[in-house]
Amino acid sequence: MTNSSNFHGLEAFGLDLHFAATGRGSGFSGAAWRGLMGQALFRTVCSFPAPACATCPALGACVYPNLFKPLSEAALPPFWLHGWQRGRAGWTIGVRWLGAGNVFAVGEWLAALASGNADQLFGGSPAHLEHATSPTTGVLWRRGTGWLAMPVALALTDGAPPPACRVRFIAPLVSKHVGDPLSGALHTRLQRLVQQHGDGTDLPRPTPPWHCRVLTQRTLRIPLARRMLAGTEWDLELRDIDADAWRMLCAGRELHAGGQAGIGCGQYDILPVVDA
Repeated sequence: MTNSSNFHGLEAFGLDLHFAATGRGSGFSGAAWRGLMGQALFRTVCSFPAPACATCPALGACVYPNLFKPLSEAALPPFWLHGWQRGRAGWTIGVRWLGAGNVFAVGEWLAALASGNADQLFGGSPAHLEHATSPTTGVLWRRGTGWLAMPVALALTDGAPPPACRVRFIAPLVSKHVGDPLSGALHTRLQRLVQQHGDGTDLPRPTPPWHCRVLTQRTLRIPLARRMLAGTEWDLELRDIDADAWRMLCAGRELHAGGQAGIGCGQYDILPVVDA
């Protein structure tokens, strides 16, 4: 790690996408929005009527499997949703991706989302991208103009751990780990990302990483198109946090924890204990 934006070779970038969309949707919005975005990306990069990636001669250079949907089911894509909110003017959808080299492809993707394709619907209503903002600054991309400024890497690490903190999940954590609600799910996702998209090093496994107290928990079963999504929204208090575990915890704010992160699961905030 050389700076706060680099975590074992991972550099994360992000935008908030502002859609003119009046549809309310139904169920878990993350799955529907990721499906809409995937269709737009596929239409942009492929001339086939349906994905035929496994036999495509352009597979190695195609951003659809490389950025959005890897061929291997064991591979984690370097793109995922990061929250969403419906407002009076439409929907705001957070996205995150890994690698500065993907910025150009993301720009082409945004143009596809803004193109006004008649099949681009959310909740049965048209959904078209108007502009995109940085999580920390102003508008970076605008419909009809393109990039106004290039996104910069997000901070993934922080300084020394505080005496205690609160971890509040914004989206359900999907995990098969037992015991501590967070440590195993966080370590597994970060390790897989580092192996596939980072420097490949083995992440430390401090024992224990912290002392965890569950403040509240809410188990959710969310129906998706073809399956049931089971997860838990945790509110945790962590104390005596190991320094390596703190770096992983900070990185997880952007990289998420657990499974189904592509549709936005495993997102959390780190808050001072006094806010609990």
